[in-house]
Amino acid sequence: MVVIHGWVDEPDGRGTWSIVSTCLVTIALCCWTAVIPNIPARSDRWYHALRDRLHLASLGFLGPEFLLMLALGQWSSARASVQEFERIATAKTSFSSWTLTHAFYVDMGGFLLDGPGVDSPFPVNAKQLFFLIDKGYIDPPGITEDDINDRNKSDAVSRCVPNLCRTLCKTDRCLLSRVIAVCQALWLLINCAIRVAQGLALTTMELTTISFVIVFLVTSFCWRFKPSDITSTVTVVANTHIDKIRQENCPDPQNQWHETPLDFVCDDVSFCGVHWRYYTEILRRWRIPMFSRPMTARPHDRIVSDNFPVTDLEADCIATPVLLLFGSRFMLAWDFHFPSRAEHLLWRVASIYNLIFTVIGGLHAGYCDKIILPRAYKERLALPMSRTRPVEKSRRWNRLRHFVARLRNIDPYRDPRREVPLRVLFPTTVLCALYCVGRAYILTEDFIGLRSLPASAYDTVSWSDYVPHL
Repeated sequence: MVVIHGWVDEPDGRGTWSIVSTCLVTIALCCWTAVIPNIPARSDRWYHALRDRLHLASLGFLGPEFLLMLALGQWSSARASVQEFERIATAKTSFSSWTLTHAFYVDMGGFLLDGPGVDSPFPVNAKQLFFLIDKGYIDPPGITEDDINDRNKSDAVSRCVPNLCRTLCKTDRCLLSRVIAVCQALWLLINCAIRVAQGLALTTMELTTISFVIVFLVTSFCWRFKPSDITSTVTVVANTHIDKIRQENCPDPQNQWHETPLDFVCDDVSFCGVHWRYYTEILRRWRIPMFSRPMTARPHDRIVSDNFPVTDLEADCIATPVLLLFGSRFMLAWDFHFPSRAEHLLWRVASIYNLIFTVIGGLHAGYCDKIILPRAYKERLALPMSRTRPVEKSRRWNRLRHFVARLRNIDPYRDPRREVPLRVLFPTTVLCALYCVGRAYILTEDFIGLRSLPASAYDTVSWSDYVPHL
């Protein structure tokens, strides 16, 4: 096998720069156009929305599978919202049809609750909005899907060239940039498939880009009905004092709420959500915010973009094969050419662990998500007050108990939904730490491996074999 070392200038075919630029452009398009941040707070400035988008794009670059679970969780929540609202649509004559666009819009902070006892309007998610409508505390909102789409800044393009954009976005209302990203992603997949069919070498960078493309396509499918670039909200007014609502419905109305007074309506605990909040808080204390904005408003004035709702069975069925395909993708480079034997060995180790992380980590996350975390949260809420007081034992024992309690929950406001049992935290931390190391090596090798490639990696695809007279 002929091997070419060093930088290869652009000939009539491929060069080093064309390989790098094609992969980086595809990854950037996938990460940037796939993400749709939630609605910023009314007090936010224009750059806060940009920062939220950059934060989600960074999340997609560092771990595409985490962005996939975020999209699948929000998709599950939106579908469950549609089913819930269909049940009350017949009873509420003034209730308009509720679509996935409505569900995404409310879950991204599109509806703010105001009324007696509310010091500052706060956003409600789909479950909380359904609760308020079902109990008769607010009137059903009359907003239609077209009204939501009119709030979309991206629809400014359709007002300029209405015929073209209606043709492009009639069914799925995609942005033109997302259409371009999908075309670029599909083009790269086709080109790589034909290269393999013609016996031409692929680079590890192209293999990594393919993994981004796979996750991007599924993420775009989950968020195809989620409005993008919306900054305006709808205010709904309650006809009952917020304290009375809590008194009539909250199991423990005297307990302090942490996010909004309607926390008791939506108390789901997500494996990805609690760990993401835990690790984000650690990074924030280390002065490494990773572009995420801390929530300081009381009550919360927006729904954070990186919330991880619990996925349902249909979403899990989609996630399983996609994550397995993503985790095993790097195994295809098992017999690729590498500049050195050490790099080849490290790639094999990293690819093996990536697959192990996908399988073992997925089973661990599913078991914790469906069984351990909900059970631990209910036990925490049912804990008698006498158990929460310090036990009269040695000073060393009390210090240990206090340290363990602080280790389980490092949330500044001590939200019980942010508490992670140590039997869940420790194995998850070890699995994720090793994954980060392996992931960092794979991304590094994608670049340093370009210094020595087989000669066929620079050959172009012979399209005439498939398209005659080309």
